[in-house]
Formats: sequence, structure tokens, C-alpha cells
Amino acid sequence: MRKSKSTGKLRALTRRPMTQDDVFDAVFVAGGVLSPDAKRAVYVLSETVGVGGEAQQCTSLWCVELAGGAPRRLTSARGSDSSPRFSPDGRFVLFVSTRAKVPQVYRIAIDGGEAEQVTTQPHGVTQFALSPDGRWLACAGLDAAPKPRAAAEHPRITRVLHRFDPIGGWLHESRMGVHIQPARGGRARLLVEHDGVVTALVWAPDSRRLAVGKSATERHREFVDGDLYVVELDGTRRAVLRDAVFGAVFWTSDGRCLGFTAPPDGDLSRQQQLFVVDADRDVAARRGARAPRSRTARLDRVVGVGQQMHNPAALVASIPIPAEDGRDVFAPVTDGGRVGIRRVALYGRESVVSVIGGDRVCMLLDARADRLLYSVQDGNAPPELYTATTSGADERRLTAHNDAWRSRIRWPELERLLVRSARGLAIEGWVLKPTHRRPPYRTLLYIHGGPHSAFGNCFNTDFHELVGAGYAVAFANPRGSTGYGDAFSTAIVGRWGEPEMRDFDKFLDTLIDRGIAHPDRLGVMGVSGGGHLSGWLIGHTNRFRAAVPEEGVFNLLSMYGTSDAGERLIRLEMDGLPHEVPDRYWALSPIAHAHRCRTPTLLIQGETDIRCPMEQAEQMYTVLKRHGCTVELLRLSNCNHGPQLFGPPALRRARMNAIRQWFDRFVPGS
Repeated sequence: MRKSKSTGKLRALTRRPMTQDDVFDAVFVAGGVLSPDAKRAVYVLSETVGVGGEAQQCTSLWCVELAGGAPRRLTSARGSDSSPRFSPDGRFVLFVSTRAKVPQVYRIAIDGGEAEQVTTQPHGVTQFALSPDGRWLACAGLDAAPKPRAAAEHPRITRVLHRFDPIGGWLHESRMGVHIQPARGGRARLLVEHDGVVTALVWAPDSRRLAVGKSATERHREFVDGDLYVVELDGTRRAVLRDAVFGAVFWTSDGRCLGFTAPPDGDLSRQQQLFVVDADRDVAARRGARAPRSRTARLDRVVGVGQQMHNPAALVASIPIPAEDGRDVFAPVTDGGRVGIRRVALYGRESVVSVIGGDRVCMLLDARADRLLYSVQDGNAPPELYTATTSGADERRLTAHNDAWRSRIRWPELERLLVRSARGLAIEGWVLKPTHRRPPYRTLLYIHGGPHSAFGNCFNTDFHELVGAGYAVAFANPRGSTGYGDAFSTAIVGRWGEPEMRDFDKFLDTLIDRGIAHPDRLGVMGVSGGGHLSGWLIGHTNRFRAAVPEEGVFNLLSMYGTSDAGERLIRLEMDGLPHEVPDRYWALSPIAHAHRCRTPTLLIQGETDIRCPMEQAEQMYTVLKRHGCTVELLRLSNCNHGPQLFGPPALRRARMNAIRQWFDRFVPGS
């Protein structure tokens, strides 16, 4: 029976703008793996469990048949179950769970039942890898549990890189090593000593070697430097890369090479490329010394998911996965606001072919036989699970966890804009328009961090909460953003704030000229690098009625010495050391211009943030307060760099309540 037009209109009217409670009713596909026969998938679902201060963001495992049918829950959501891996025969799934006191590896039959614990690492497992033959389990973990500082303890520091934000503490107290044990359980033996952070753990196809990435060790000077080893089962090893910047690591199907993602020459301002290096290379002995070769040098786009994402799927590792023919690899590629999947040739002439695309973010999760497994999200839809053939045909949506939830929400209109900025540059941007309000709207300019990152077609929960509160949320990728080529992303080196301000002015002027944004009802906000830019803007213009710079960089001189990323990142971005270009460091610091600011400003900062330390916000607060600006500083307890965007529900609620109340106070409504 056909539905009448009046019924459709009534249903549209009964939908409501999103509230904060609605945000926490959404669920997110946050990882997945294909069975060996590529007939089913096990995936990770992230959901909020509990209410109020007791709420937790939990993950559980689900199973779905690729041929169709309803997904079924494989594990409960009592804690966090993640990182599923099939046994070679497809009968069991191994995964990491927090159901014990510390994370351990468990095993469960694919048909269900009780999970059995496989590892007994005293301080837990941070990641694991199952050998292709199913015999061995390699596990990374800490040599000591993090502990609170006793009153009588006084650390004495001798190493250059001594703190690391993802760990949240002192590197000499949080050292990771690698153990190996039988996959069905048994005694574990130390394979790689405890030192620094284990960043990669991948078995070779022959199950006789491991690729192990280590960073932040005693000998490393900078936060992105790392070593990549090939480790034999007897513990002997050789360094394939040393003091290098590298990301996702994989073996080629024939075992001859290792692949990895990295910016060329370790330059963090450039687009990440895909490289291959001979697995028999030995940096120390200078054997097999052929340098790593880029397979995407001409692409001039980011190999990987180069977007800032404000939802629990931000923690998903979307990495290159070799094709079974051994000649190619499938990889996510960021092109502007889109993330698609491409097939990259590993040998011969450089070749990059699009397989999966569209105005969306497709996060590659696995590839087996003739099937790809990936999640798909866009600006108005959280990630769900999809599959297609390796040629991109026969795309199927496998899950619909959010359909009923989405049917209750009155969704904003998402409009993409291309704005001409300086020298004819095209700046890509978007605006989420509240359909329950009339234009011109109160509009918030939301600025991404990085600074070499981007916004795009991903689902950002905080955007939608603000839209539900009656704001249009505008976001753009100014110069410095990734996904538009090296010339675009490196344009801000030594010039932080100056090119971006011109790009944002053009973007906002366009929104105003088109009747979308009200010129007297503008606010600005941003996180990390976006905190720097929002702090920069309010020192140079009075067009904003309120500002919320968050986890920002406000004094580049002190940031160089206090941030775990300072020595490498700030030296690169300022194109020199502090004593070489001190005037540049000061001139590009928002604190140097904050005395002119008259914009009511709420600074938000994590107490345990090591990437952009609290002292940055404290300095900005002091200057603004001294010169009569309305300013407050919200200090988020037990918060390092980023979890307020996708972490514990209580933390996310506290942050968003403060932001919403600040803008409601100073940005007038219609």
C-alpha cells in the first residue's frame, strides 16, 4: 500500500532535533574482521551502557553472515571486547577483553558459548597478533602497572623524550615488550624487551617472523621516531627502519617486503604515502640496504584516514591490507572530505585505482578472497558495516543498528561549499543547518586540529548536539589541511594562523552573503590546532560573539619545551628552532595578540594533557583576564589529549554542557 503525502509530512513533523541524550543512544561499528572463507564477519560495536555518572562506553562483538540475515551478539557489553581475530579454521574468535582486572586475550567459539581466557599477562595486553598457522600468539604489554605518584617519590629525568600523551605518564615507568605463547594457552616467554611503546605487531605469512615497531624508547629523541624490526622466533632481530616515522605496517603476501604508511622524509606537514621496504634489509649491517620505495608518490593524497573524527569509531585502525594475488594492497585514501578505498600496486609502475568511493568515509577493516569489509559513515549517519567485492561491485549493507534511532531525529541539512580564497585557491567546507530554525542562523565555526588533519564526511556527535540546540555548525579545511596535496598542507609552515585566517574569512563571508549565517551571531571553537586557530582569530578580529578554544597551542616558545611533541612538531612548523627564529615563534603565538581580544572566551583544557599542556591554557587565561576580557578556564580532570571527543560519556557530557551554555549565554538567538 502506498503511503500518502500527508502521512510522510506527519512523520517528518514528529521527528525532533537531537538532544544530548539522543547522542548517547547512537551505536558505532568500530572494527571488524572477515572469516577465512569470507562468508561471515565479526565486528565491534561501541555503545553507551548505563546512565548518568555510571555510564560507560563499552564495546562488544557481533557476528553477521555476508549472504544476509540479522546480526547476532557474540559477547556481552559488560566491559570492552575488541580486536577480533579468526582462528585459521574459522571455528573460534580471539579478542581482547577487559572483563578481568586487566585486558587479556580470550577465545570464543563462533557458534557462541562462554569465552575462555588465553593469556595471563600480569599487567595486561595492549595488542596481540595470531600467527597465520594458528599456533602462536604474540602479545604486547607493560612491564609494570601505572601507579599514582607517592609523596616521597621524586622522579629524576635523564632522557630527552620522557613523557608521552597516549600513555599518560612517564616513559621510564611505562615500558612495553612483546611475549609469545601457544595460541591455545600456555607459558609465555619474552621475545622483545620492555622499552618504549610497541606500535606494530604483525606476523609474516610463513608464521616464522614478526614485524615489531617500537617508538619512544630510551634512545629516541622525538615523539614520532621509531624503529621497525623483523624478529625471529628465537628473539634475534634486525632493524629494517631506524629513527623513522611510520604508521600502519603490513607484510606483502609473498613475505619478501614490509609495507608501511609514512610522510616522505618524516615531514609531518606532507601527505602520508604508502612505502615498501625489503624484509631482509638490515640497517645496522647495511645489508639489503635498498631504501624504502613509495608506491603512491604521484597520488599527492593521504594514504589512510586523515580526518578528525568526533565519535567512538575514531579509535578504529583502518590500515592497508594485501590482496591475495600478492601484487597489490587495498588502502584507505583521504581525498578532500572523502575517504575511499583504493587498490595500490606494490611492484612495477605506480598504479592507484579507486575501488570504493562517494561522499562518505569508508574505513577499510579487512580483505579476504574476493570480499572487502569496511564501515561507512557520513555527516548525518554513524558508521555501519558494509561489504563489496574487491572490484567494488555488489556492495551490501550488513548492519542497520541505528535505523530506528535515526527515524526519531530531525536531521540537519548538510551543504558542501567550495569557496575561492587567496590566489584563486578553492577551500572546501560544509555547514550543518538546523531545519527546525529559520535562516540566517546562529553559526559556530568549528576548526579542526592537527594542524595537518581535516574535517569531512564523518559523523561528529558534538556537531549534532549543537545543531539540535539551534546552531548551524560550519566547518572547513583551510590551508594546512591534509587531503588536498603537499603544496596545500605545507602552505602554513612558518606562517601559522595567517593563511588560515584569510581562508576562514572568505568562508564566513560566503555563508553570510548566502543568508545562511547571521553576521552578528557568530561563534568560534576548535580543538588542539583548532584551539590555536580559534585563539588566533579572537586576537585579530571582533566578528565573533563568543569563543571556545580547547586544548590549544597559545605560546609556541613554551610549547617547544613542555609538549611531548614540541621538539619535533614545533621546530618543523616554525621552520627553525626557538633561538634561530624567536620573533616568528612569538609573532605566531595567540598569546602575543590576546591583549586585544574582547571576545568572551571559555578555555577548555585537560589536566593530564601532555600534548598541549595545561600551561598553555593558563598563560592564555592570564593574559585575557589581565586585559579585561570575559574569560573562564574549564579544567577537565583525568583528561589527556582527545578523550573528551570520543571517550567516557560523563566527560563528554561535562564538556558539551559547558560549551553549549557558553554559546547560549553570549551568542543571541533569533
